[in-house]
Formats: sequence, structure tokens, C-alpha cells
Amino acid sequence: MRFIHTFIYYLSLQIGIMLFTFVLFHIIPTDPARIILGPYADETQVESARKELGLDKPLLVQFADYLYGVSRFDFGKSYTDNRPVYQEVCAKFKLSLFLVFLSLLFVLLYCFVVIAGDRRINSLLKLLNFFFVSMPTFFSGTIIAVLVFLYYPFTAFSGELESMYDYLYMVPPAFVLALYPMAILARILSQQIESISESPYIKYVRVNGLSEWQIRFRHILKNAMIPFLAAFSNQLPMLFTGAFIVEIIFSIPAIGSLLVTSILQKDFPMLQGIVIVNGVFFILINFVFEILYPLIDPRINSANASK
Repeated sequence: MRFIHTFIYYLSLQIGIMLFTFVLFHIIPTDPARIILGPYADETQVESARKELGLDKPLLVQFADYLYGVSRFDFGKSYTDNRPVYQEVCAKFKLSLFLVFLSLLFVLLYCFVVIAGDRRINSLLKLLNFFFVSMPTFFSGTIIAVLVFLYYPFTAFSGELESMYDYLYMVPPAFVLALYPMAILARILSQQIESISESPYIKYVRVNGLSEWQIRFRHILKNAMIPFLAAFSNQLPMLFTGAFIVEIIFSIPAIGSLLVTSILQKDFPMLQGIVIVNGVFFILINFVFEILYPLIDPRINSANASK
């Protein structure tokens, strides 16, 4: 029952995002037919284009057609070059998704060092966390981009992930993108480990003769996972926001560059497609984490049932 309620809740959020994008791009005082045909097109041609786009229909009918098209993964075509929006957005989104996935590997590796490290290593990591949090993504990205250009051997990108060189080119921008989440999540994880390590429960476990590794991975880490996952789910949208900046700095033709180009060209179908695909992804992430929380800590289900 809780699964169904959660699913309906997130489905309503997605419908709300589609309604918001539809209303937003219809209240903007810009004529899509005029954008397609240009400022010097004849008024008769403009009226014909409006009818072809369905802009002469009532708003409710247009919204129904819009929902029907989205349900069939048909987001229309670009106003600028007639490209299918869904295919273009998905192709660019895959690049952004790979960049975020690669940055998550850096984040998880760094967090594993926090989990397995001793006090001296954690003291060094606290100092690194301070620097990582203090540096804006644009600043750190610019510095590393210059270093990559001067010293990194893989400085060419074909625009698609086709060869090993393309994958290796994505490593430095992924590292830049991971710096801030690494510091935030490592700090939260370190605080949780220190707090749980001093609890009476862990002291009792130590008395029973378990090794420190067993205590850390079986007992401490399990109890630290809920606040860590909550922070982790909050960092994922920030990763995609930071990815837009990193993509521009490193000239990666992903969703960030497509978004900027679509805004400058007033390509509304492309902008709608970008918003909807990103919305689906973020809602799916939150939905997955909502399901994961009770699996890790069954007390969450008990608390929800008692309300």
C-alpha cells in the first residue's frame, strides 16, 4: 500500500512538471510560428504554421495533445532545425549521465577511504573537505581545465563516447564535478561514524570481542546509512546542476550546452523536452531512495505505520 501511495505521489509530481512547462512556454509573449519562419515571413505563412502546430486550438486541447505526445515519447520537433526533440535530448542526456556516473565513482571511492581510514587519514580528509567545499565549481573547473590542456594527454573529444580516448577525456571534468559532493558526504559520514562509535550499543559489541572491521562494516556503517543516503539523494540534483557548468568549461556537448543553445534560440520544444527528461530522472531517483530507506532500516516502516 505504501508503495502505491509513493508511486501516485511521484506520478502527480511529474504531471505537475509537465503542466508547469506547458503553461510557462504558452504565457511567454513569443510566437513559435514566427520563430520558425523568421521575422520577415508573410502573415499568411505564419497563420498557416500556427494551424500546422496546433496553436489555433483551445489551450485544454493543446495540453491534451501535448500529454498524449509525451506519453508516446513524442516531444515534437525543434523550432530551429526540425530535429526530433526526444532523440536529441536523450543523446545529450546520456553524456551528462555518464559524467555524473563517473563523478559518483570518485565520491564513493572517497567515502570508502573515510570508512576504512584511521584517525590520521581522517584528519587529512577533514582538511581536504574544507578546501573542496570552499572552491566554487567554476573556479576549480577552470584551474583543472588549464592543467588538463597543459599536461593531460587526452584533450580531444569526438562528441560521442566512441573510443577509450573519449572516456579518458571525461575523467578530469568528472573529478571537478565530484569535489563538492565528496566533501559534503564525507563530512556527514565521518560525523555519523564518530557519533555511532561512541554509543553504548557499539561499546557493548566491542565487549563481545568482535574485530574493528566487523564492528565498522556490520554495525556502525549500517546505522550511518540512512542519514548518508538522505544527503546522497540531495546531492544528485546538485551534481546535474554542476554538470551544466563543467560541460561548458570542458566543451562537452551534453545537456548543458543543449540547454544554453535552446534558451538563446527560444527553442521551446527542446526546452520542454530537457525539463521533462530531467524531471523524470530526478523523480525516479527520489522514488528509488524512498523504497530503499525501509529496506535498510525497517524502523522507518514502523514509524510510518504508527502515524
